[in-house]
Amino acid sequence: MYPKRLIAYMSVVELAALVILVHSFVIGTAWIDWQFFVFLGSVFVAAFFPIVLPKGNGTIGVEIPMVVAASIVLGPSAGFWIGMLGTLNQRQLTGKVKWPSVLFNRAQFGLVGWVGGTAFDFLGGSLHRFTYGHEIFPVVAACVVAYLGNMGMVVGAISLRQHRNLYEVWRGYFSWMSLNYFVMMPLVFLMVVVYRIGGAWPEFIFLVPLALSRWIYVLLLRIRRMYALSVQAMLTSLQAKDEYTYGHSMRVGHYAKLLARHMGLSEERAELIEQAGRLHDIGKVGMPDDILKKPAELQIEEILVMQRHPTLGGEILETLELLGCVRNGAVYHHERFDGSGYPFRLKGQEIPLETRIISVVDTYDAMTSTRPYRAALAHQIAVREIERGAGTQFDPAIVDAFLDLAKTTNLALAEGSKFDSRQSPPPPGTFHPG
Repeated sequence: MYPKRLIAYMSVVELAALVILVHSFVIGTAWIDWQFFVFLGSVFVAAFFPIVLPKGNGTIGVEIPMVVAASIVLGPSAGFWIGMLGTLNQRQLTGKVKWPSVLFNRAQFGLVGWVGGTAFDFLGGSLHRFTYGHEIFPVVAACVVAYLGNMGMVVGAISLRQHRNLYEVWRGYFSWMSLNYFVMMPLVFLMVVVYRIGGAWPEFIFLVPLALSRWIYVLLLRIRRMYALSVQAMLTSLQAKDEYTYGHSMRVGHYAKLLARHMGLSEERAELIEQAGRLHDIGKVGMPDDILKKPAELQIEEILVMQRHPTLGGEILETLELLGCVRNGAVYHHERFDGSGYPFRLKGQEIPLETRIISVVDTYDAMTSTRPYRAALAHQIAVREIERGAGTQFDPAIVDAFLDLAKTTNLALAEGSKFDSRQSPPPPGTFHPG
């Protein structure tokens, strides 16, 4: 489903491409020769196996440098057609991408090829009087303009689809690969030099370094995926240990993300807080079952045992190198704003912001969940308890944001029900909010 604003945006990009398409025929088609088809074939090979971005938010490939090189040596019109036709990939040709997106991608890559060649010509670049010193700047400018144009169109589309600002989308999905792209700039210059010396056929040689670049992209994505899998492995172990604690942790993570968004934090930071919320009780995997699942309130000595779970959780996450916000959520979520919490009696701003957010929603979910020794409290009662804890247990500023969110959203009813474990029989005996 495409939002209306996204459809309008895609239509504008496609209309711009249509104008360039008509213009390319009006000025003549002398650029259509055997060299055109050599570049078209090389771009098609480079683009055929794209890399799928996380969460299915489009794909990336390594064909852009070759498209830019083609637009420089054959002209903007040739670059437009090579970008539009040569970048058709396996996913699009097999129907795995919806046709509106395929059409947008054709326009996008066509425009990338055109702006690259146009920038080169506009800055005085010329193959006829090519000198290495003189042409470096036009070639680099063509690369930069093409990269920014391509990235801008893609980021704009994802921003409209996900209702996120442009910077968050770029940082979340593309910042990690930007350096790798700019490293490929010398490759474009080398393609142009090789073309001037030996013509179009040697351009196929550059498929080798482009394949290496693709391998680097895949490796970077695998590293990101391994991080996500590490988080999921921890959650799976928690679920195996205690179904209720797992459901509680999933809800806390979800609520924490909603509250972080409501406070105006970036989407990237909100997602990190969600992970921290999900793993805040991971230390309970090391708690004895007879205490964790005791069908009554805990005795003093049992409470002391349970109070070890924050530091144990921190040690587990540190071993897996899940540090920063995620580890802080596990270690500090029982600290109190007035300094009377545990395990380190941190006070006020000494407690990380992300953990102060988690503490509020952790307590809220504990109160709105059924316990073996009491029924779940109503949303409004839990909200009043949170309000009462401002300045002592909780950061007053975060409480204010939570109260504002709670005016329009009954988290326990509207959001907590998304997690099936809320409906499962609760385990006997938890002792304290969280």
